[in-house]
Amino acid sequence: MPTEQAIREAKNRWARRRRRLIGYGQWQPFTDAARVREHVLAIQATGMGLAGIAKHTSVGIGTLEYLLYRKDQYGPAAAIRTESAQALLAYWPALDDYEDGANIDATGTRRRLQALAKMGWSSKAIHQRIDCSSVQTLERLRYRTKVTAKLARAIRDVYNDLSAKAAEEHGVHPSIASRSRTYATRYGWAGPEAWDPDTIDDPDAKPDWTGHCGTDRGWWLHRLEGIPVCQPCEAAHGQWKAERAHLTHSERWRELAQARGEARSREVDLAHDGRELLRHGVDIERVAERLGVTRNHLQQAMLRHSADEAVAA
Repeated sequence: MPTEQAIREAKNRWARRRRRLIGYGQWQPFTDAARVREHVLAIQATGMGLAGIAKHTSVGIGTLEYLLYRKDQYGPAAAIRTESAQALLAYWPALDDYEDGANIDATGTRRRLQALAKMGWSSKAIHQRIDCSSVQTLERLRYRTKVTAKLARAIRDVYNDLSAKAAEEHGVHPSIASRSRTYATRYGWAGPEAWDPDTIDDPDAKPDWTGHCGTDRGWWLHRLEGIPVCQPCEAAHGQWKAERAHLTHSERWRELAQARGEARSREVDLAHDGRELLRHGVDIERVAERLGVTRNHLQQAMLRHSADEAVAA
């Protein structure tokens, strides 16, 4: 179809829609700009410039500048076209959207490096696998608040490759891997099993150490696995005890023993069933769905409980 004809038909569709909405009393060509402006400023704060926002939302730079910087006797723009507002409010940048040199939040990068350290991957071993100026740069990133998008992507990719691999089996000397794990444990860093791929970059997300954090079962798994109890699990266990405050001493101890046993056996069974299905060639996403858990939870269970443990149980 010729470009001119396509444009003409698009304009005709828009005109018909406009007339229909006017007839229904629903025509709102403009919307309040305050919430949109706040959202765009939040995107800018992540390290993305107006050119990047315009590229990924198809909203012109002129519109964005008018929204943010209009300075005349009327003040900032009070309204913005509804279509532009919807496009802007629906957008939040992904890591791959940023220019290489953009300085972005380092939360996800920091967590990935800490998680790899918990798996025994030293900074030197990671440095050998990515384009980074020095080992010291990586070590500093474990604590930094900002990182370039290029380096963040490189660390994300190496994390996706290494997070399920034992460091000793891929060239890291056992003594170095052990030292890395000890260091990570000393500082309370969470391993890959505690992070969901969808939330590892979210500064407000908390590590799910057990796959059940925020529940009483999570509290028991903390204790059984020797993991310091997190606040959500501490609160959940406190509520569990409060709900049973009316029980006698012996009744309460009986329920505590039952909860402890169930937490342990369910995790072992889950790890065993997951391995069996994977051994038969079922995709891990399908395995998790069939067992009624998330992929992250299933992986955590298999990391915590070996195949030998499942047989012994």
